Amino acid sequence: MSDPFDALLFPRKRHLRGPDPGPFSYPQAYKAHLRGEFLSKCVYCRVPDGLKGYEGFGVDHYLPASRFPALAVAWSNLFYACNVCNTWKSDCLSTPERFLPNPCEHRMADHLQYRGAEVETFTAHGEWLADLLHLDERRRLREFILSALGRFLRARIELLGDLVALEDRIEIVRSAEERSFLEIAIQETGQELERVDRQIELLTGEPLFSG
Repeated sequence: MSDPFDALLFPRKRHLRGPDPGPFSYPQAYKAHLRGEFLSKCVYCRVPDGLKGYEGFGVDHYLPASRFPALAVAWSNLFYACNVCNTWKSDCLSTPERFLPNPCEHRMADHLQYRGAEVETFTAHGEWLADLLHLDERRRLREFILSALGRFLRARIELLGDLVALEDRIEIVRSAEERSFLEIAIQETGQELERVDRQIELLTGEPLFSG
C-alpha cells in the first residue's frame, strides 16, 4: 500500500474480478470470497468492515435477484457491500443509460471521489449513486476513519523512530543489565508497532505491506 489514505478512495482502475470460487447454490456462500475479492471494503461507500464487523456486511446483487432470478448466484453479479448501502440500494435497477457505477465495469473515480470526508460527483451516474446511498450524509463515519487513521500513522512513525534509536543504542552498550533492558524495550516497541499496524489494516481493509 503506497498511501493508506488511498485505500479509502474510489478506485481509478477497473477491478479485474478473480475466477468464480463456486458454483454455490445460495448467495451467502460467496460472502467470504467476496470479502477477499474486494479487500474487506464496501464497493459502494468504501468503508472497511474492520469498523462495522463482518456481520455488518452482506452480499449485494448488482442486478437485483428479484428481477433477475437467473443471476441470483452469478459470481459476476455479486458484490461485497455494507448493510447500509445494501439497504438503500434495495432492488434499484441499473441500465446502460442510467447505471450505478461498480468497480468491475467502471472506473469509479471517473464518476465520484472523496475529498477528505466530502463526496464529489463528476457524472450523473456518480451523482445518482451518491444520492441513492446518502453518501454525503454519512460523512461523520468517514471523518472518524480519517482522523483515527492519521493518529495511527503518526504513532507508527514515532514507534519506528524509537525502534531505530533502541537498536542503535544496543549496538554500543557493554553492560549486560542494560542490554537486557534494551532487548525488552525493543520487543515491547515491536509489539506495539504490530498492534498499530493491525489497527491501520482494520481502518483501510488492506495490510501495509502486501507484496
